[in-house]
Amino acid sequence: MIPLNLLLVMWVWIGRIVFGVGGWFFLIFLVSVVPVVLIALTLSTILAYTQDGRPRALTPVQAWAQLLTWIGLFGFGAFCPDFGDTEDSQLSLLTQVFGQSDSLWDLSSTITIAFGLLAVAAYVVLLATLIFARRDQRATMVS
Repeated sequence: MIPLNLLLVMWVWIGRIVFGVGGWFFLIFLVSVVPVVLIALTLSTILAYTQDGRPRALTPVQAWAQLLTWIGLFGFGAFCPDFGDTEDSQLSLLTQVFGQSDSLWDLSSTITIAFGLLAVAAYVVLLATLIFARRDQRATMVS
């Protein structure tokens, strides 16, 4: 869980560079998106590792939520368009593969938003299930 979380934090930050897409988001994400994703994944990892029971394992719902969070982060990092200082510097994975076009730029933005929303929604489910599992454990211990 930890190695993939760290890898995906890096992927969200600089994954686009693998496809030749680099620009201002490299710096913007470093101070905005990366800290939020790092804190969120650290929190869910701590909650997951401090669950009761041996061996430590996620429930099926938690595992699916974690997997969908990872898929959302991977897609966000891959399809996120970026821009530079000139008009022709608007690049994305799709424009690099299929050529420059406004419609591909818009499609990349839409795909990025969809993957971002998937990551956020799945993370909310993951966080909620981890928190509710802890509350259930405490209620069982008190009874």
